Amino acid sequence: MAKTKSEMFTLIGTNLPDNTSGAITPEKVREVFTQMADSALYVAAGVKEVELLRAPSIVAQAPTTVDTPLQLVFGAAQKSASDPVMINAAGLVTFNTAGNYAVRVKLQCGRTGATGTSILLSRLLLSGTQIGSTACVKLTQTDATTPTESRVIMNPTAGQTLAVQIMRDSAGSNFGGVYQQAATVTAWGTAPSALLVISRLEPV
Repeated sequence: MAKTKSEMFTLIGTNLPDNTSGAITPEKVREVFTQMADSALYVAAGVKEVELLRAPSIVAQAPTTVDTPLQLVFGAAQKSASDPVMINAAGLVTFNTAGNYAVRVKLQCGRTGATGTSILLSRLLLSGTQIGSTACVKLTQTDATTPTESRVIMNPTAGQTLAVQIMRDSAGSNFGGVYQQAATVTAWGTAPSALLVISRLEPV
């Protein structure tokens, strides 16, 4: 798999150490050259996204108070430890295989009741640390939805986790969350309140 610049320097430092007689073998040299070729292909020819996980939630989810984050759920648990990525019923994603991933989150933000303006924030956490920018939707109407979409490229190590949170900001009213909408024509299904899609980036 293609490596980042930082990962390539780490591999070179490991396989081709300075001033260490007899430590460099043909096998180690081949590994460095092979990774350089893969990474050059990654940059020159671009990448493709291979979808690994698609997880929709068809239930309403809303914080109970302001300034208190709520971790979103994305339906039932999917995949297992033998897969590159898996998610549990609490909405926590685990990356079982290190690599380059594209993560897309789509939220259908809205509110019921209230007057004034509600401020709904959302963010992604990689092993507890925010990754990417906070997203914000200001809600001024009842029973109106505003879809938002975030996309982040990340390079997690095996065992790292990913969570999506929403929060009502206290600068606005204590209303707002993410809401599903069932279509009248049943064949259309339900527009999810939250959708999580994870793809692996691979050289073309």
